[in-house]
Amino acid sequence: MNIKISEIEVTLTYPLRHELLRKGKPLKSCYLEGDKNLETIHIGAYISKELIGIASAFLKACPQYSDKKGVQLRAIAVIPKFQRQGIATKLINHILGIIKIKINPDYIWLNSRVSANQLYLSNEFIPIGKPFNVDSIGMHQRFIIIIN
Repeated sequence: MNIKISEIEVTLTYPLRHELLRKGKPLKSCYLEGDKNLETIHIGAYISKELIGIASAFLKACPQYSDKKGVQLRAIAVIPKFQRQGIATKLINHILGIIKIKINPDYIWLNSRVSANQLYLSNEFIPIGKPFNVDSIGMHQRFIIIIN
């Protein structure tokens, strides 16, 4: 499977965000604060010309580490027929590389749906705090990787 990962315009993320992460909610629920900030990074994974996975990174401090420079990963998703084939890991590794070069943060963090915890554990993220509920979405766990 030949997968190409590249930076993309934020508008290209909205259909997959809606379908995979916000199904049944209004499309505007896919618009995230900071989506259009200059330092925000959006990437997509393609097979041929089909967008099959997305990830975004935002310059934003984690509440537990607000005195340091942090980047939050959000809206990481892969179309179901391509899940469990390493594509999410490729997205994570690709965006981590871009973040380290473009932003040079002290750490990278995210809030994961509990069902995806193994993905982040297997990519060297460390859980912090206890699981928590995000209204109408479900249980989440916060993860972090310390860079500097």
